[in-house]
Amino acid sequence: MPRSTAPIACSEVWGGNRAAEVALVLPGLEGWVVSRPWHGAEAGGDVHYVSSCGTGRITRLMLADVSGHGASAAAAGVQLRRLMHRYLNHIDPRKLALRMNRDLAALAGDGGGFATAVVMTFFSPDGGLSLCNAGHPPPLLYRHASKKWGTIDQPDTGRRIVNLPLGVLEESGYVGRELSLEPGDMILAYTDCLSEAQQPGGKMLGTAGLVEAINQLEGEPTQSSPAALIDALLEHLWGKGYTMDDDLTAIAVRCTARSGGVSFWRGLVGAGRSVAAVLTGRALPLPEWSVANLLGSLYRGYKRKQHR
Repeated sequence: MPRSTAPIACSEVWGGNRAAEVALVLPGLEGWVVSRPWHGAEAGGDVHYVSSCGTGRITRLMLADVSGHGASAAAAGVQLRRLMHRYLNHIDPRKLALRMNRDLAALAGDGGGFATAVVMTFFSPDGGLSLCNAGHPPPLLYRHASKKWGTIDQPDTGRRIVNLPLGVLEESGYVGRELSLEPGDMILAYTDCLSEAQQPGGKMLGTAGLVEAINQLEGEPTQSSPAALIDALLEHLWGKGYTMDDDLTAIAVRCTARSGGVSFWRGLVGAGRSVAAVLTGRALPLPEWSVANLLGSLYRGYKRKQHR
């Protein structure tokens, strides 16, 4: 599959549920997306999305895995992609997950499926990362200072019904995690095809096995290049005899620097892109009608504490 680069512009949305190997260029982040539908199909049930807000300060990354695989999962993946696009301008990933869950639960009542998902919002001026996990395998976090990988686990809320997969229960609540990324830190989000990889004897890799495997990778490229990291991890697992029998998608991003976003003129271009979409009849993501969202998109000095 040919590799490409996606320099995500302000007010732009990129992603889908088709096969892809794409490098990402974003304010304060660089990344790599690999998506390989089951059995070489053109599209699958894994859905990935990346966007940058009009000022370039806020990047959103989403990865979802629709139940099942093949043609039915691909069709559900298209529907989930539409929901993602509709709510993409919501700042708080918990609110985004809540709204998507309610819509997907309504669809499930009409014979639809459910999906696990992880939603991340990165604020480039201070490296803050907000993350909400809806029943998805836990993303992995690499700290440049310690040179070690670990999991980003769910917070313990004491509540019984929380952070369920999207579409299972309409009134499920969602809680998130707040992290701070330093330059050189990385995040790896993936679908369960990776953690459920199996060896010939039936041994499943599991999350703990995945963390062990990624910590065994050697060489500076795997610590500084999202593309090299994913390539090396897959080669390592295949070399150990692991096989994967499902849609596979992985998104790795690396914090490169603090960033104040794009210039005024590039932001103006992003606003023009939104206006052009309206004039040509294309659907736009719904905004989150909050002071944090509306004021933050206009005033570059608006602080992140209002975005939490």
